[in-house]
Amino acid sequence: MRKVFVSMALAVLALGSQAQVLKNDLLKGYKVGDTLEKTVYDDKRAPINVDTWCGGFTAKPVEGVVSPTVGKALSYAGYNEAGLSINFGFPQGVKGSRISAYSLVESGKVYSKGTYYLACLVNFAKVGSSNLADFLAASASYVGGGNRGQVYVRREGNDKIKFAVGLLKERNEAPMVYDYNTTHLLVLKVDYDKNEVSLFVDPELGQNEPKADAVAVGEEGALKAGLKAISFRNRSGFKGNIGSFRFAKDWAGAIGK
Repeated sequence: MRKVFVSMALAVLALGSQAQVLKNDLLKGYKVGDTLEKTVYDDKRAPINVDTWCGGFTAKPVEGVVSPTVGKALSYAGYNEAGLSINFGFPQGVKGSRISAYSLVESGKVYSKGTYYLACLVNFAKVGSSNLADFLAASASYVGGGNRGQVYVRREGNDKIKFAVGLLKERNEAPMVYDYNTTHLLVLKVDYDKNEVSLFVDPELGQNEPKADAVAVGEEGALKAGLKAISFRNRSGFKGNIGSFRFAKDWAGAIGK
């Protein structure tokens, strides 16, 4: 009988530890080489496709810029989310960018209070610009756009990269440089109470949330709109992979504890 109670207690603890994970396994059912987007939002008021990767709405689509494809698996020691990724890059000669949105909810009231964490793994083989370029965001529109927290990357010299975080017009760069062809863990924190967003790069994976590597504080009301999508921007000049997303309400949920 004692063993039964212990097992039940462990099960309750396990369920409690996962209760704050809002979304994960965003590439479930895909295989390497698959097209990421299931459809394209051709109007900003198009019906929502919940929990589905779709082409984000744009008034002026770039010719030749097509949906990303699914690529190799990524993993990071101590981070519990792993699996297939999304390939960066376009066919040779194609320039521009394209947003793919993973729509969460239609109503902004659902994710509009407290804090939210968006974690992922990224491995860059090439970054084409020394200027900051966004590639990941928490969006206030389910068709993509209206970003309320963005992650940027840029080339630093010939063999390093740097990351930054942004909230609307405010941006702040993390101080360290990072290697190409290495899988990095990124965690974007959107804090409605403090009206700020934070970025953690390769953080210590303990139970307690560490100090952020970069913070961007918004003007009053910058985070008034709620989150409706996870937004990925694919770019020409980029090569690499991004995946293993987790959307959570607390640090433990974000890192998979």
